Amino acid sequence: MDAVVLKEGSDADYIEIEEFWSKIHEDIISQGKKMQWSIWKTSPGDPIAANTKPADYIIFNNYESQEQYDASRDIDYTAIAQRVHGISKKKAQKMIDSSFDPRETTRSYTLSIQAQAVSSDFSPQQGMVCSISLMNQKNDDYESFEKEVFKDQFQRRIDNGNHSFWGFTRVEERSENAYTQFSHICFNVGEQGGNAIENDFKTQKLVDLGIQSREMLPNSGSMELILFK
Repeated sequence: MDAVVLKEGSDADYIEIEEFWSKIHEDIISQGKKMQWSIWKTSPGDPIAANTKPADYIIFNNYESQEQYDASRDIDYTAIAQRVHGISKKKAQKMIDSSFDPRETTRSYTLSIQAQAVSSDFSPQQGMVCSISLMNQKNDDYESFEKEVFKDQFQRRIDNGNHSFWGFTRVEERSENAYTQFSHICFNVGEQGGNAIENDFKTQKLVDLGIQSREMLPNSGSMELILFK
């Protein structure tokens, strides 16, 4: 996951570059070398750290396995750009070399999916809004609560029609300039309608214990899907 902060006034240039890259990623996915690629425009929440700018866009490159991720480092992006755009090697290389020009900085995180609950008809579409929840683990039981208690809570919401996606990820690695205030990230896509869910006494006690096992950063914001392959 790359959190991109743009230079002032460079939004249009950035989108133009990502549209150039979208055909490259589409080709890589068709070759079975990547699962998904997406660009999301953020609606930032409360500041995470002083003297830093929130991300304007978030990029996801999704891989099936660590092996597929490692192999992506050997992909010849210039050759693919030549082929899918029908341009010379020189022009392809120039476009790739200028990819970071609109950016002020990029904070990078390697995430691993630990658990998810997804509706049977879930299909990412342009304009979809996803909320972001930044969590910091407080004890060794935290991940188990997410996987065994909160996952079931969201699956029930999905079955009731008032949610469509919940994903629980762990931050495995991060760049030197990345935020360190959270250890995990949850992603949620809600739905309108559906019935409210009430927990029985035992389940509610487990939920309460789960909440105590983590610290949730307040108002982490949301993001809107712009490009998807």
